[in-house]
Amino acid sequence: MAKIVYIIGILLTIWCVLDIFKKSSWGIIKKLIIAILVVATSWVGFAVYYIFLKNK
Repeated sequence: MAKIVYIIGILLTIWCVLDIFKKSSWGIIKKLIIAILVVATSWVGFAVYYIFLKNK
């Protein structure tokens, strides 16, 4: 079960980082900082991105 949660976390992190780099209104520095934070914090970073930053 832990492996499944781990794999889902990796897939969501990859999806999140790809979505970050698709946003054209953000500068490259902001994209890099947010992507690094999401990768470093995994589930927490994904949740924060999805709740607060996805629709901006």
